[in-house]
Order: sequence, then C-alpha cells, then structure tokens
Amino acid sequence: MVRLTFEHESEVEESNLDSSLLDISLKHGIPHMHVCGGHARCSTCRVLVCQGQENMLPRNAAEQALAEQKGLEDNIRLACQARVKGDVTVRRLVLDHQDVDLVMQEQQQTTGREQNVAILFSDIRGFTSFAERHLSYDIIHILNRYFQEMGEVVLANHGYIDKYMGDGLMALFGVDEQDSSINCMHAVTSALQMGEALERVNRYLKQNFDEQFEIGVGVHVGEVVLGNIGHRDRAHFTAIGDAVNIASRVEGETKMIDSSVLVSQCMHAHISNQVHFGQTLKTELKGKSGDYLLYEVLGLKGE
Repeated sequence: MVRLTFEHESEVEESNLDSSLLDISLKHGIPHMHVCGGHARCSTCRVLVCQGQENMLPRNAAEQALAEQKGLEDNIRLACQARVKGDVTVRRLVLDHQDVDLVMQEQQQTTGREQNVAILFSDIRGFTSFAERHLSYDIIHILNRYFQEMGEVVLANHGYIDKYMGDGLMALFGVDEQDSSINCMHAVTSALQMGEALERVNRYLKQNFDEQFEIGVGVHVGEVVLGNIGHRDRAHFTAIGDAVNIASRVEGETKMIDSSVLVSQCMHAHISNQVHFGQTLKTELKGKSGDYLLYEVLGLKGE
C-alpha cells in the first residue's frame, strides 16, 4: 500500500501499483485532464513531482518520446504512463481548458528549469543621439549590420542570443553546458571579441557616415530560471532572475570608468587565472543593496 498525495486536492492510498497515476487519480474522483485518452500523445495529464521522485519508476518509451518532444524536465511526468513504487506527492499542472490550449500548442526547449549561466549585456553608448542625426532606413540598416557582427561572435563562442533591446543585446552562455568556468570563459571571450568586431563596424561607419560607435559590455554569472515565456504564437526562450538584473547593471557601470568590458566578482572568481584585469571598481548597483566589486577586463592571458 502506498500513499499518493495530489497537492491541494486529495491524499489517497493505493495497493494496485500496476495502475498509472492517471488511473489512480480518476479512480478516486480527481478531475484529471487527459485529452488523448491516456495514450501519451497530448501531455495534458502532466504532473509535477513535488516529493518522492525516487519512488517514481523510470519513463517508458512512450513517455520518454513525448517528454523529449515537449521539453519536459525530469520532475514532470505523464500521469497516464507514470507508475510508482512508494509514497509520492504530485501536483496536476493542467487545470482548465486554457491550460490545455497552452500545452497542445507549445513548442519549447524546457518546461522550466533553474540553471547557472553566464549572462552578457552589451549596449551602444550614445545611440539615441546617433539616431537623431540619421534617417530611419540608415538606423535600421546600421543596427542590423552591427548585430550581425556581434551575433556571430556570440554564436562562435557557444552562446545563445536571448534578445535585442533597441541597441542592446543579451546573450546566455551555459544553456546546454553545466561547467560554469567554461561558460564564463566563453562569455568573457565573446565580450573581448565584440571589441574586435566593433572595429570592423566602425571602419564601415567612418567611411560611409563619418560616425564611430563605442560599446559597453557587462558579464555576470548566476542562477536563473530558463523557459519559454510569452503568448503561444510569440513565446520566447529566455532567462529570468536576479542574476539577469545584475548583469544589466554591470554593463551600465562601464560608463563610470570608461571601460569597454566589466565583469562581476562572481565572474572574476571563475576566470581570474586566464584573464588580464585593469581597474577595480567598488560601487553600488541600481536597485541592489551593498557594494559590488567589478573588474575591468583587458584581454586573455597568452594572447
């Protein structure tokens, strides 16, 4: 006899361990969604395993195939296929027809997971005044040329381009890699190579527009929540969390000491043996309490 707790709903005891979680919940009157009839085709019966994951039997082939297709993390199981060998607490995740619509139309890499990643923010200094001096076509054309160069740098260093924000760019390093030191080196290498890419952009700008760009790049490493967020027709894989805000604030501080690349103290701990540093800045970050140490990056050792 095992005890199955459906969080916020019911606690039941079951002796037939050949039954699936879906069969058990329906047997005890829990209104469990199962649009496909329990055939591992829709995932509307999905549950979050809150406690006792060690008492869940491994996924069968049908559940594994749909989990890979839907990007389900290990703690999210299909109730129609999942079976238990001991006490488990789960929570149903699809509760009404709007939830069903979201599940049926999702295309995502993950249903949501916490992960340690390196986060890079870059921004063109004084871009607003630049835009005021030029035609709309030229602004869009130049931005696209600039982002093409910067994007190639990010991708070449195993980064993921999270989003563009006007003339700013946010990139993640470590979406598919668990080694923080490797991710941090990829991120700081990208930051330095952005300076090289900027030289190519500036040659074009000087020749054709008599203009030059300067950029600031800030990099931080920390835990974020990764997942697809937004309207189902425009959902976007992104990172959210305090670490993202800190990375953005670090980039903003590049103007304070006229530095192109600044990294946080957390980043410094991962890359200190492989990077040449310049100035150290002790400062407050907007919206944060206490002082933060930031480090100017000059180059990679051995180059």
